[in-house]
Amino acid sequence: MTTQLIDDREIALAIGYQATDWNQPITFEDYCLGVKDWTVKAIKRDNNFIGAVYKKDDELHISVLPEWRKKWLTKILWKNFFQSGRVTTKVTPGHEHMYSILKRLGFKESAGGMLIKEN
Repeated sequence: MTTQLIDDREIALAIGYQATDWNQPITFEDYCLGVKDWTVKAIKRDNNFIGAVYKKDDELHISVLPEWRKKWLTKILWKNFFQSGRVTTKVTPGHEHMYSILKRLGFKESAGGMLIKEN
């Protein structure tokens, strides 16, 4: 199976909206406004769009459809995500299990709840 990032903002926004576990309801229009300044790419596994990657400056977030979680990531994609010297992210409430995963990947907690990885 091949997993790749696809530079198609329209598809990425649609699949990312579906893949995000919202703490509070949000309209698709408000979601699009919230990420208007972000680079958004679709994650494609073979012939299926399974999620989206959001990047702005050194901040990175990933949304993956529930049925693909824990099944999609490859080492090549991780290297792609961490190619810059510093990557920051934040864990969404309700996803506290991600702290241990991110810490194993070398992220450290900082003020304001952000996690930082320096290469």
